[in-house]
Amino acid sequence: MIELDFEPALRQELIAIPEVHNRVYPLDAPEATKHNGVPYIIYSSSEGLRDKAITEGYLSSKEVRGEINVITEKYSEMKAIAKKVIDILLSFPGRQIGSAGPYIDDLTYEMPVELYEVQAALYRCPIEFSVFYKED
Repeated sequence: MIELDFEPALRQELIAIPEVHNRVYPLDAPEATKHNGVPYIIYSSSEGLRDKAITEGYLSSKEVRGEINVITEKYSEMKAIAKKVIDILLSFPGRQIGSAGPYIDDLTYEMPVELYEVQAALYRCPIEFSVFYKED
């Protein structure tokens, strides 16, 4: 079995949220307006920072930081989808994510922020997180 990188595995997890209808994008989303193409999720992550031991050098374990942004037309919808995203994130520790993603040892996340984007007339909730896992 080929192991997926973190981001494709994260996307597999997020597209399971029925309200987003497979609208889960890396870094940026196609142009969406208040009545067209919402709700959607934007995600980003880094390559991560490997752990280092004094005598062994860099290890295969690492921390990967990421951010998920929930974008919706309605405030109540943003709240509901953000809760589902957090529930998915909280399910990561102690299991492999996606169909063949990394096995997540631990996860931390920051308090979600609720924003209203005036120009787009859309609600946005960024959720920052860190996962910890070993690469094979």
